[in-house]
Amino acid sequence: MIDQQARIRMTYAKIGNLRFIGHLDLQRLFERALRRTNLPLKYTQGFSPHLRVNLASALPLGFIGEAEQMDFWLEEPIPLSEIAERLRVSLPKELVLKDLQSIDNQKPSLQAALLSSAYEIVLPSDTNQTEIQTRISDLEAQPALPFQRRKKTVDLKDLIISWQLSERAGELILKIEMKSTPLENGRPDEFLSLLNIDPADCVIVRTKLTFLEE
Repeated sequence: MIDQQARIRMTYAKIGNLRFIGHLDLQRLFERALRRTNLPLKYTQGFSPHLRVNLASALPLGFIGEAEQMDFWLEEPIPLSEIAERLRVSLPKELVLKDLQSIDNQKPSLQAALLSSAYEIVLPSDTNQTEIQTRISDLEAQPALPFQRRKKTVDLKDLIISWQLSERAGELILKIEMKSTPLENGRPDEFLSLLNIDPADCVIVRTKLTFLEE
Protein backbone atom coordinates (compact mmCIF):
# COMPACT_ATOMS: atom_id res chain seq x y z
CA MET A 1 0.00 0.00 0.00
CA ILE A 2 1.06 3.63 -0.45
CA ASP A 3 0.74 6.78 1.65
CA GLN A 4 -2.18 9.17 1.66
CA GLN A 5 -2.02 11.74 -1.15
CA ALA A 6 0.66 9.59 -2.76
CA ARG A 7 2.91 10.77 -5.54
CA ILE A 8 3.11 8.10 -8.23
CA ARG A 9 5.90 8.06 -10.80
CA MET A 10 5.13 6.34 -14.07
CA THR A 11 7.76 5.27 -16.58
CA TYR A 12 6.33 4.73 -20.05
CA ALA A 13 7.19 4.39 -23.71
CA LYS A 14 5.76 6.69 -26.37
CA ILE A 15 5.83 4.87 -29.70
CA GLY A 16 4.09 4.53 -33.05
CA ASN A 17 2.00 7.39 -34.36
CA LEU A 18 1.86 9.02 -30.92
CA ARG A 19 5.42 10.25 -31.50
CA PHE A 20 3.83 12.90 -33.72
CA ILE A 21 1.67 14.51 -31.00
CA GLY A 22 2.97 17.53 -29.09
CA HIS A 23 3.68 17.94 -25.39
CA LEU A 24 0.41 19.70 -24.47
CA ASP A 25 -1.67 17.20 -26.43
CA LEU A 26 0.19 14.38 -24.67
CA GLN A 27 -0.60 15.88 -21.27
CA ARG A 28 -4.29 16.16 -22.19
CA LEU A 29 -4.26 12.55 -23.40
CA PHE A 30 -2.81 11.42 -20.08
CA GLU A 31 -5.39 13.42 -18.13
CA ARG A 32 -8.25 11.78 -20.05
CA ALA A 33 -6.71 8.32 -19.59
CA LEU A 34 -6.21 8.87 -15.86
CA ARG A 35 -9.82 9.96 -15.42
CA ARG A 36 -10.95 6.75 -17.14
CA THR A 37 -9.16 4.72 -14.47
CA ASN A 38 -11.58 5.95 -11.77
CA LEU A 39 -8.63 6.25 -9.40
CA PRO A 40 -8.93 8.80 -6.53
CA LEU A 41 -6.90 11.41 -8.41
CA LYS A 42 -5.68 14.58 -6.74
CA TYR A 43 -6.64 17.96 -8.26
CA THR A 44 -5.16 21.41 -7.73
CA GLN A 45 -6.89 23.95 -5.49
CA GLY A 46 -8.48 27.24 -6.56
CA PHE A 47 -11.23 28.51 -8.85
CA SER A 48 -10.26 26.26 -11.75
CA PRO A 49 -8.99 22.95 -10.35
CA HIS A 50 -7.22 20.62 -12.75
CA LEU A 51 -5.64 17.22 -12.51
CA ARG A 52 -2.23 17.32 -10.84
CA VAL A 53 0.27 15.78 -13.27
CA ASN A 54 3.92 16.53 -13.94
CA LEU A 55 5.76 15.36 -17.09
CA ALA A 56 9.55 15.18 -17.04
CA SER A 57 10.54 16.78 -20.34
CA ALA A 58 8.92 17.65 -23.64
CA LEU A 59 9.80 15.08 -26.30
CA PRO A 60 10.20 16.76 -29.71
CA LEU A 61 7.72 15.82 -32.43
CA GLY A 62 8.71 12.64 -34.26
CA PHE A 63 10.95 11.33 -31.47
CA ILE A 64 10.26 7.94 -29.90
CA GLY A 65 10.52 7.77 -26.10
CA GLU A 66 11.51 4.50 -24.45
CA ALA A 67 11.83 5.68 -20.83
CA GLU A 68 9.66 8.78 -20.40
CA GLN A 69 8.46 9.74 -16.92
CA MET A 70 5.43 11.41 -15.41
CA ASP A 71 4.22 12.02 -11.85
CA PHE A 72 0.60 12.10 -10.72
CA TRP A 73 -1.02 12.17 -7.29
CA LEU A 74 -3.73 10.19 -5.48
CA GLU A 75 -5.94 11.22 -2.56
CA GLU A 76 -5.96 7.80 -0.85
CA PRO A 77 -3.91 4.58 -0.76
CA ILE A 78 -4.21 2.18 -3.69
CA PRO A 79 -1.91 -0.81 -4.33
CA LEU A 80 0.55 -0.14 -7.17
CA SER A 81 -0.53 -3.38 -8.85
CA GLU A 82 -4.12 -2.13 -9.05
CA ILE A 83 -3.01 1.26 -10.38
CA ALA A 84 -0.97 -0.49 -13.07
CA GLU A 85 -3.87 -2.70 -14.10
CA ARG A 86 -6.27 0.24 -14.42
CA LEU A 87 -3.71 2.26 -16.39
CA ARG A 88 -3.04 -0.56 -18.86
CA VAL A 89 -6.77 -0.73 -19.62
CA SER A 90 -7.12 3.05 -19.99
CA LEU A 91 -3.96 4.03 -21.89
CA PRO A 92 -3.79 3.88 -25.70
CA LYS A 93 -1.66 1.00 -26.98
CA GLU A 94 1.09 3.36 -28.17
CA LEU A 95 1.64 4.61 -24.60
CA VAL A 96 3.19 1.58 -22.93
CA LEU A 97 3.35 1.42 -19.13
CA LYS A 98 6.79 0.16 -18.07
CA ASP A 99 7.03 0.88 -14.34
CA LEU A 100 5.27 2.49 -11.36
CA GLN A 101 6.85 3.75 -8.14
CA SER A 102 5.67 5.61 -5.06
CA ILE A 103 7.74 8.79 -4.68
CA ASP A 104 8.38 11.00 -1.65
CA ASN A 105 6.43 14.25 -1.99
CA GLN A 106 9.45 16.18 -0.70
CA LYS A 107 11.55 15.28 -3.73
CA PRO A 108 11.95 17.98 -6.43
CA SER A 109 9.84 17.96 -9.57
CA LEU A 110 10.93 15.89 -12.53
CA GLN A 111 11.82 19.02 -14.51
CA ALA A 112 13.90 20.50 -11.69
CA ALA A 113 15.83 17.26 -11.10
CA LEU A 114 16.52 16.39 -14.75
CA LEU A 115 20.19 16.50 -15.76
CA SER A 116 20.51 14.86 -19.18
CA SER A 117 18.83 12.87 -21.94
CA ALA A 118 20.34 9.97 -23.87
CA TYR A 119 19.40 9.20 -27.47
CA GLU A 120 19.94 6.48 -30.04
CA ILE A 121 19.75 7.68 -33.63
CA VAL A 122 19.44 5.32 -36.58
CA LEU A 123 21.23 7.19 -39.37
CA PRO A 124 20.11 7.04 -43.02
CA SER A 125 21.03 3.80 -44.79
CA ASP A 126 23.31 5.59 -47.27
CA THR A 127 25.44 7.16 -44.50
CA ASN A 128 29.14 6.31 -44.82
CA GLN A 129 30.58 5.42 -41.41
CA THR A 130 34.07 6.72 -42.14
CA GLU A 131 32.76 10.02 -43.48
CA ILE A 132 30.41 10.62 -40.56
CA GLN A 133 33.16 9.73 -38.07
CA THR A 134 35.40 12.32 -39.73
CA ARG A 135 32.65 14.96 -39.63
CA ILE A 136 32.05 14.38 -35.93
CA SER A 137 35.78 14.54 -35.19
CA ASP A 138 36.00 17.82 -37.11
CA LEU A 139 33.16 19.25 -35.02
CA GLU A 140 34.85 18.06 -31.83
CA ALA A 141 38.00 19.95 -32.80
CA GLN A 142 36.13 23.24 -33.05
CA PRO A 143 36.14 25.52 -29.99
CA ALA A 144 32.38 26.13 -30.27
CA LEU A 145 29.39 24.83 -32.22
CA PRO A 146 27.00 27.78 -32.55
CA PHE A 147 23.47 26.95 -33.62
CA GLN A 148 20.65 29.41 -34.22
CA ARG A 149 17.64 28.42 -32.14
CA ARG A 150 14.67 30.71 -32.66
CA LYS A 151 15.98 34.18 -31.75
CA LYS A 152 19.11 33.15 -29.89
CA THR A 153 22.36 31.32 -30.56
CA VAL A 154 23.30 28.30 -28.45
CA ASP A 155 26.63 26.48 -28.28
CA LEU A 156 25.92 22.80 -28.92
CA LYS A 157 29.45 21.86 -27.94
CA ASP A 158 28.69 22.83 -24.36
CA LEU A 159 25.49 20.73 -24.41
CA ILE A 160 27.02 17.45 -25.61
CA ILE A 161 28.12 15.12 -22.81
CA SER A 162 29.20 12.11 -24.88
CA TRP A 163 28.69 10.40 -28.22
CA GLN A 164 29.45 7.03 -29.76
CA LEU A 165 29.12 5.73 -33.32
CA SER A 166 28.51 2.01 -33.84
CA GLU A 167 26.99 -0.53 -36.21
CA ARG A 168 24.12 -2.82 -35.25
CA ALA A 169 22.36 -5.31 -37.51
CA GLY A 170 23.59 -3.46 -40.58
CA GLU A 171 22.42 -0.07 -39.29
CA LEU A 172 24.64 2.85 -38.32
CA ILE A 173 23.75 4.06 -34.82
CA LEU A 174 24.74 7.36 -33.22
CA LYS A 175 24.38 7.37 -29.43
CA ILE A 176 24.51 10.80 -27.87
CA GLU A 177 23.90 12.14 -24.38
CA MET A 178 23.09 15.83 -23.99
CA LYS A 179 22.40 18.20 -21.12
CA SER A 180 18.73 18.55 -20.34
CA THR A 181 18.20 20.98 -17.46
CA PRO A 182 15.81 23.91 -16.94
CA LEU A 183 18.58 26.21 -18.22
CA GLU A 184 20.37 24.06 -20.81
CA ASN A 185 18.63 21.68 -23.19
CA GLY A 186 20.49 19.88 -25.96
CA ARG A 187 18.64 18.61 -29.02
CA PRO A 188 20.11 15.80 -31.13
CA ASP A 189 18.28 16.99 -34.26
CA GLU A 190 20.32 20.22 -34.10
CA PHE A 191 23.53 18.21 -33.89
CA LEU A 192 22.43 16.16 -36.91
CA SER A 193 21.92 19.40 -38.84
CA LEU A 194 25.54 20.36 -38.13
CA LEU A 195 26.51 16.99 -39.64
CA ASN A 196 24.48 17.83 -42.77
CA ILE A 197 22.06 15.01 -41.99
CA ASP A 198 18.33 15.66 -42.23
CA PRO A 199 16.76 14.61 -38.89
CA ALA A 200 13.60 13.64 -40.79
CA ASP A 201 15.61 10.86 -42.45
CA CYS A 202 16.58 9.36 -39.07
CA VAL A 203 14.85 7.38 -36.36
CA ILE A 204 15.52 9.23 -33.09
CA VAL A 205 14.81 7.45 -29.80
CA ARG A 206 15.21 8.94 -26.35
CA THR A 207 16.44 5.97 -24.34
CA LYS A 208 17.06 7.43 -20.88
CA LEU A 209 16.46 10.42 -18.63
CA THR A 210 19.05 11.01 -15.90
CA PHE A 211 18.08 12.82 -12.70
CA LEU A 212 19.94 14.37 -9.78
CA GLU A 213 19.71 11.37 -7.46
CA GLU A 214 20.87 8.78 -9.99
